[in-house]
Amino acid sequence: MSIIRQLSLKISQTFAVPDWRNLTTVIRLLIIVISSLLLFPLISESTLGYTEEIYRHLLWVAPVLFLILLKAFFINSFLPSLQHSKYAFFISYFINLAIFLFVEWVILNNLNDPDRFIQHFCLFNIFVLGFMFTEASRINSLAPSISEARLSALTARIRPHFLFNSLNAAISLIRLRPYDAEVLLENLANLFRAQLRDGSQSSTLGQEIEWAQEYIAIEQIRMGHLRVQVMWQHQAPDDAETPHLLLQPLLENAVFHGVESTHRPGIITVLTKLNKSSIYIRIENPYTPPDSGKNLKPHKGNSMALHNLKERLTLMYDNDAKIQSRELDGVFRVDIRLPYRKKNSDVNRLFGG
Repeated sequence: MSIIRQLSLKISQTFAVPDWRNLTTVIRLLIIVISSLLLFPLISESTLGYTEEIYRHLLWVAPVLFLILLKAFFINSFLPSLQHSKYAFFISYFINLAIFLFVEWVILNNLNDPDRFIQHFCLFNIFVLGFMFTEASRINSLAPSISEARLSALTARIRPHFLFNSLNAAISLIRLRPYDAEVLLENLANLFRAQLRDGSQSSTLGQEIEWAQEYIAIEQIRMGHLRVQVMWQHQAPDDAETPHLLLQPLLENAVFHGVESTHRPGIITVLTKLNKSSIYIRIENPYTPPDSGKNLKPHKGNSMALHNLKERLTLMYDNDAKIQSRELDGVFRVDIRLPYRKKNSDVNRLFGG
C-alpha cells in the first residue's frame, strides 16, 4: 500500500492537474495545441499538403479539446475539490482518455484505421501529459517563492507595537470602560485566531470584511472614533473567494501610515464591488510624505505588505488578479482586481482525498 502511495505522490509531483478557472491556463493550452498542429505537418511523412494535414488533425483535436474544456468547466463548477485530490491525475487522465476514445470511435469512427488511431493516441498523450508536465514544472518552480511568501506573511502579520498598544489600552480600560476593554480583547483574540490559520487556505470576502471591521474597532477604541474613521462601501458578494487575510494587513498599513503619522482625524475608504466576473477592491487613506515636515512619525514605507500580497495573488490566481498602488494629492490608494469565484463548500470534499 505504501508503494502505491509513493507512486501516486511521485506522479502528482511530475504531472499536475491544471486549474482551468484561470484564463491564463486555457490560453497556454491553446498556444501549445495550435503550435503543435502547425509544427506536426512539417515533420510528418504524410503525402497530404500542409493545409490538408492540419485540417485532418483538426477534425479530432477540436472536438476532444472542446469536450475536455467542457469537462473541466463542469468539475470546477460542481466538484472543485476534485482538483486537490491525491488521485486527481488518474481521475483527470482517464476521463480525458474516455473523451478521446469517444471522439475516435463514436464520432469519427476510426475503428477500421488502426494506424491513424495509434497516431492520434500518441498525439493525445503528448498534448495531455505534456501539458500536465509543464504545469507541474511551473508549480514546482514557484515552490521557493511559495516558501518565501509564507515567511513574508509571517513577518508581515500584526505589528508588535499594535499588539502591545492594544493590550495596554485594554488594561487602562478595565476599570473605567470595562465593556470597551472586553470588546477590544475579544476582537484581538479573533484576529490572532485568524492569524493562526493556515495561510495557504482561501477565505471569503464576507469573512475578510468582518476581520477588517474587528481590527478597525480595536483601533477606534485605542485612538478614538473621531481619529479613526472608515467609510465602508461593501457591494460585492460575501461568498467571493479571496486569499486569507487580504484586507486586514492593508487596513493596518492605512492606519499605521495614514492616521498615526498625524494628529488629524483620518478617513479610510474601503470599496468593494462586482463588475461582470471580477471583484474590485479599493482602499484609500490619507498620506503625508515622510520628507514633507508634516509627518510626525515618518515610517520607511508600506511596500512589504503590498509586495507580499502581490506574490500571494500571483500564486493563487496566476495573471487573473492584479494589484496596483499609488499616491496622489495626499491620498494613498490600493486597487485590487480578483476573479469572482464562489468559495468551495464543505460538501465538495467528497473527492478531497
